[in-house]
Amino acid sequence: MTTPIEAAQGYLTRVQNADGGWGYAAGHASTVEATAAAVLALTASGGPADVQQRAIAWLRAAQHRDGGWGLAADDAESGWHTAWAVLALARRADDEAAVRRGVAWLLGVGLVRIEKPEDVRWAKATLGIDPALRGWPWLPGQAGWVEPTALALLALATWVAAPEIGPRLDEGLRYLRDRRCYGGGWNLGSPVMFSQALPPRAIPTAWVLLAMSRLASAAIRDEDVQALLGEMAADGSAAALAWGLLALHALGLDDQAATDRLAACQSADGGWDANPYHTAAALMALAGGLP
Repeated sequence: MTTPIEAAQGYLTRVQNADGGWGYAAGHASTVEATAAAVLALTASGGPADVQQRAIAWLRAAQHRDGGWGLAADDAESGWHTAWAVLALARRADDEAAVRRGVAWLLGVGLVRIEKPEDVRWAKATLGIDPALRGWPWLPGQAGWVEPTALALLALATWVAAPEIGPRLDEGLRYLRDRRCYGGGWNLGSPVMFSQALPPRAIPTAWVLLAMSRLASAAIRDEDVQALLGEMAADGSAAALAWGLLALHALGLDDQAATDRLAACQSADGGWDANPYHTAAALMALAGGLP
């Protein structure tokens, strides 16, 4: 009998594009995020090596001269997708040059930051955040946001001891702690809007906990984990359950009810939501975690 993991591997193998990548649906154009996630999932679960090799070749070819990656091969602007490519390629010794260039892009990307003392005081008093702290943006020249910051920290975590990287990671972690929702957990950005506290969401909370589990586990609070569990149950989507389980695994925890719900969402073709990216996340969750 085919196991859920084998079925998911089979789904990703069947819907891999001819160019070696995956999109957000079968037959859709390959994207960096979906392709990198599939590589990580197949690595974590021991999937077919030839399928992984074709995907890695696509990622290598999609890298820009500036060292970053865009949404897809024909996207000329490097952005947050760079963190995904670095995550996927960093586990391969023969991709060291590409990874180094990606790391340099992540360290050098520019973003909007408020630094005038009067503006900083206003933001702290009105929004409850320190706008001078640098996270990472979705695209160069934008403000920092929780999700791209968590992803960049995950991608760079291997090099935390490097003197040119450690301080930047430390500031990114301070940015995330500063953006924590009042009851624990994280949403996309600020914990407050128009003087109203905003609730956490499952996926950004999961990504932050994954990053913190590797870089600053002592900074994780019990209420962060409880917020994640509550949002996973309330959301119930395959993506929320999968990323939530990945974060819990990283913390040495589990949620059997969430695992059962995720397994029940698997389609007869072995995928989730007819979406290779969601399938990759679910496969990693069932396989025990990020590689």
